[in-house]
Amino acid sequence: AMAQGESGAGSLIIPPGARANGMGQTYVAIADDATAMWWNPAGIGFIGNGAVDLMHSQLVPDLASDVFFEYFGGIYRIEGIGVIGAAIQYLTYGEWTHTRMTPEELGTFQSWEISPMIGGAVKLGDRISLGMNLKFIYVSLAPAEATLEGTDGTGHSVAVDFGGLWKVPDLDFFGYTISRLNLGLAVTNLGPSITYINRDQAAPLPRTLRGGFAYSPYWSPVGKFTLTGEVNRALVDFDRSNTYHAGAEFMYSDLIAVRVGYVQDKDGAIDDPTYGLGFVFNN
Repeated sequence: AMAQGESGAGSLIIPPGARANGMGQTYVAIADDATAMWWNPAGIGFIGNGAVDLMHSQLVPDLASDVFFEYFGGIYRIEGIGVIGAAIQYLTYGEWTHTRMTPEELGTFQSWEISPMIGGAVKLGDRISLGMNLKFIYVSLAPAEATLEGTDGTGHSVAVDFGGLWKVPDLDFFGYTISRLNLGLAVTNLGPSITYINRDQAAPLPRTLRGGFAYSPYWSPVGKFTLTGEVNRALVDFDRSNTYHAGAEFMYSDLIAVRVGYVQDKDGAIDDPTYGLGFVFNN
């Protein structure tokens, strides 16, 4: 959660999708599958008939086997109206041991959170799409018997996301034609803070501004090469530095994809490469 400042609802800052994560978590200007609900809801406006995405991730396998993240999303086009989508995120923090002021164990409990969302997008012409999500966030940290106040350690809130995606027309730049350039912008998790036992323990949602590009300088039946870049700005702690992301993907003959990326988060002490491998199976 430190990646977005001091915020609540950690499930909202876990980026879904193997492709996006392999490309350095740069997807705001691509967003062409059902994970677009998280990255940029405007992206679903360019999806054809529909899409479904499912992700399961064990977050800290070396430390705990019961801490994992789930994402499930679906997109459906309604001809003449637009595209609608729904998704759900679930994060479990695993099992905890309940104690008081002594080492005596009084039982166990689970900590978890869930965030369902619905959204939609409409196209303005052939190249611009605007999208919006509405989500509900519920966090269950501890039952009443495990808190000093004797009150359930739960909280909830609502939030909205807004996004835009522009497929830029061909540009002539000093004799070189720039084609297949996308620009994306999204602001996510705008909503009231989550209040747990009392207002003094309220935690802001991880409100984030995300902007980036995706450019494919090589595009042929043999292969497709895409470069991406993205900047994220936390809208919770304004003294916090931006995070920077870059990525690349080479898709060979629409069968196999190789992905690399880079993430720099100065305040979060993250300065790491990413990589991924993907396969496409067509009926």
